[in-house]
This record gives sequence, structure tokens and C-alpha cells, in this order.
Amino acid sequence: MRLLIVSNGHGEDIIGAALAEELRHLGYEVQAVPLVGRGLVYERVGFPVLGPRQEMPSGGFTIRSLAVFWADLKAGWVSMSLAHYRAVRQAAQGVSATLVVGDIYGLLVGSVFSKRPLFQIQCLSSVRAWDGRHGRPYSVLERLLMRWVVRVYPREEEAAAWLRAHGIANVAYLGNPMLDALEFPRGQEGDGLALPPPYLLLLPGSRSDAYESLPKMLEATRYLRASGLTPVVVWAGRPLDPQTLGEGWRMEVNEPGVPIRLLHLDGTTVYLALNAFKAAVLGASVAISTSGTAAEQAAGYGVPLVGFPTSGPQYTPAFARRQQRLLGEALLLVEAHPQAIAEGVQRWLADSSLRQAVQVAGKAAMGEPGAAQRIALDIHQQLQAKRGPL
Repeated sequence: MRLLIVSNGHGEDIIGAALAEELRHLGYEVQAVPLVGRGLVYERVGFPVLGPRQEMPSGGFTIRSLAVFWADLKAGWVSMSLAHYRAVRQAAQGVSATLVVGDIYGLLVGSVFSKRPLFQIQCLSSVRAWDGRHGRPYSVLERLLMRWVVRVYPREEEAAAWLRAHGIANVAYLGNPMLDALEFPRGQEGDGLALPPPYLLLLPGSRSDAYESLPKMLEATRYLRASGLTPVVVWAGRPLDPQTLGEGWRMEVNEPGVPIRLLHLDGTTVYLALNAFKAAVLGASVAISTSGTAAEQAAGYGVPLVGFPTSGPQYTPAFARRQQRLLGEALLLVEAHPQAIAEGVQRWLADSSLRQAVQVAGKAAMGEPGAAQRIALDIHQQLQAKRGPL
């Protein structure tokens, strides 16, 4: 009863870890090959991580532009990828099935280098976020590969209906497991969140966009000191150099158990939360975000969002517009200036009636919690049916 998880992204790792825990409860031994980054979340919750564990300059967005592609090539993308493929092929020899968490690249790697039965959690592509004009939510190649998968689990009901209408019969929408992954990453001692809510949540994201967006978010908090909200940065584990915080800001590192503080000369205080995402989301009134998965998780729990574009690699203007189509009224996009960001937050705070619309929009986009358990059980039942009676 062994399973291999192949995931191709930081958010996908978090979802994969949530699924791995549910599968472990069903008696499976799980190991993971993360195709992007170091896969620390798997390690922190006790699952073996195979293959190279290397960060690329693009953060997984290698094909976003020629310059990004060239930077990844110089950083060893080819040799890293070949090592990933070898790790998947070797691990697949001793497992009952492979679970791909991601889009076409992860599915292609799983299809070529693993063995059937193959399952896919397609947590990226969204019919809701598709503009209906450019391309398709799922490429022809991905749909072709899906036909060989035992079960495809899309992130939304609209996606399941679209795939069925385009000839993919082996689709089961059981909810979005992003909502079950609030407690990840965990497994190491964090600082907790012994801070008074309500929070103003700052979500810079897990890619290098964070170094560009965090200083603007911090400056926005200076305009919001009278809001009564406690500003909390949820930092995704990248090294944080105090020199990147912006002019007038410094970092104060306290003893274990006390949150790290980011202090401005004018007295503004922002707290840095490590491994406390669930508490931060559940206590948040508003979030400022340039993130992917974290923003969608927050919206799913009814937290209104203010977003602004960065120069990339992730939260580009095009990505921001796609996320707004996905989340609807839960996401307000503004210009990438501290004052505009602060005005966006104040707009949410000024009209309490908007909060109900946000909750409706978030639930429509993200579904109900419990999907990780439902998907794990469905995988188990599919595998038991294939094995037949003993």
C-alpha cells in the first residue's frame, strides 16, 4: 500500500501534503517528488522527499518568458529535471499508484515516467477564471493524457462539466482540497499567533514577487494605523533580508514564542507569522495579497482581498485578472502603490454589507472543506476495486 505523489508547485506541495496525511490514515505509505522547489512541507509532516531539491530563479514559471527560461537554464534546470524524471521512474517501481497534483507538466511527467494507475488533482486550471476567448482551460495534450488517468479531480464543478463535455468521462468533482490545507506548512516549531484579532493579513506569496510586493504592503499599513486591525505577514519560508523591507523599516527578532516584529520609524508595527496561517486566516478581516493558493484559501473562508500586480514571475497583471475572474467579488484589484492599496482596504472596511457578498463569492469559487478526505477515500476505493477480492 504505497503511493507516490508528484507535485509541480509550492501550492501543489501543500495540497499534496494534505492528501498524503489523509492517505496515511487509510494505511498508505506515501513518498513525494516535488518538481518545483524543495518540497519542505512534505518533510515537515513526515513524508520522504525524493529527487533534487533545488530552487530555480523562476519559481516554477520557466516558460513565462525567454529571459526567465534562460535564467533557469543557467541555474541547472535541465540536469535538475532529468534527476526528477529518474526519481519518479525509480519510485514508481515500488508503488501501487501515482497521484499527480498539478497541471499538464506534472501529468506529463507522471504519465511518461511512472506506471498506471495514475490519478490527477488538477488544482490549477479553472473554467471560472477562463476569459472564454483565448485558448482553452485545458490543452489538447492535457486532455489526451487525462484519458489514461483512473480519475481526474478538478478544482470546481464548472471544470468537471467542461471536461465531461469535451470527452473526459473519468472526472469526479469532490471539492477543492486547498481549503483543507490551512495548517500547512507545519511540523516545525513556529512562533504561533498570540496576537489580538482582527488581523490585516499580508500575503506576499511564495515566489520572488514577495520581495517586490512586501515593501508596498508594509507602506500601506502606515496609512491604516487607525483601522484597529493588527497587521500580520504570512511569510512562506523564503529568506527575508531586512534590507528588502524598505526605507525606515527594521526587523526585531525576539526570543522563541514571540512573533518577529517589523518596525517603522513612525511607530507602525507589523508582525511576521511563521507556521500560523490557519489562525491568521480565521482571524482576518481583510487581506492584501499577491499570492496564488493562499489568496484563494483566504477567499474560501470569507476574507476579502486587495490585490495588485507585480513584475512577476507569478502575480503579473494577467495572473491577477485571472484570479479576479476566479474569485469574483472577493478580490479587489488596485494599482501597485501603497496609498491605493490602503484605500482598497478602507473600502472593504467601510461597507460591512460587502462581507456577505465576499463569503458567497468565496464559497462559489472554492467549495466546501473536506475535499482532501473525500478524494483520498475515492482513490482508496478505486484501487481496492482494481485489486478485486483477496
